Amino acid sequence: MKDYFLRRVSHVVVAAFLAMVSFAGVSVASAAEPKLDDKWHFTLIPYVWLPSVDGEMNVDHSGGIGSSNIDIGSSSYMDNLQFAAMFSLELEKGRWSLLSDFAYVDFSDDSREATFKRFPGVEIDGETKLEAMIFEIAGAYSLYRSERARFDLLGGIRYIGIDGKVSYDVSTPLPFNLPSRSFSDDVDYVDPIIGFKGRFELGKHWFVPYYADIGGFGINDEFNWQAFGGIGYHFSELFSMVLGYRHLEYDFHDDKLIKDLSLSGGQLGFVFRF
Repeated sequence: MKDYFLRRVSHVVVAAFLAMVSFAGVSVASAAEPKLDDKWHFTLIPYVWLPSVDGEMNVDHSGGIGSSNIDIGSSSYMDNLQFAAMFSLELEKGRWSLLSDFAYVDFSDDSREATFKRFPGVEIDGETKLEAMIFEIAGAYSLYRSERARFDLLGGIRYIGIDGKVSYDVSTPLPFNLPSRSFSDDVDYVDPIIGFKGRFELGKHWFVPYYADIGGFGINDEFNWQAFGGIGYHFSELFSMVLGYRHLEYDFHDDKLIKDLSLSGGQLGFVFRF
């Protein structure tokens, strides 16, 4: 059933992509860079982000065994991806704008290995499951704005909710008794963020968008940051496409199951501006 659902989702994504490319081909003859004005504008950006998942889970065992670390990296994105949904929205008037971003990913991997801090070289098989939902909303103001470039300062909040699970399947001899068992935990943080964004127009419809922010500042005993850069093409005033690279990283305190987490990889966005 899951494979059938994923195939249906992939077919819908491909069909939507082909429809947008066809729309771009029709409108390219009248392509133009977005004009600067003081009218209200709404931008919708559905996107596909294919991040590698890196991080570490820290499991504290009882009985004097100590803690163990297990990587939560995704060895194969498409094989381990269960579901994903991603889009951005922006409302703009003059130099002011309000932007939001939503991303949800669900991974599972049954080929992880756990290592023990007190017993170097000892490894056991583990299975990890990770669900992460990220929502960001921020206001921005353009300090510099022209037909060729813009630079905005932004401030807002970012929410992250993570549900992590580790299951051990002990099938190798160990120097201590460790029954097969599962650990699970979830974290929910709302952090202030500050940053900047903008773009450079290169001419002939090409442009370079960029974005960066930092957040947390130790308020919840954690720190996070995000950065994005890419290359885009204006097919028309209404439609653009952006290909870039995005990195999001969280550093949590040690008493959580999820010790740290980073998502980084290529991103393809379809920009509709009204």
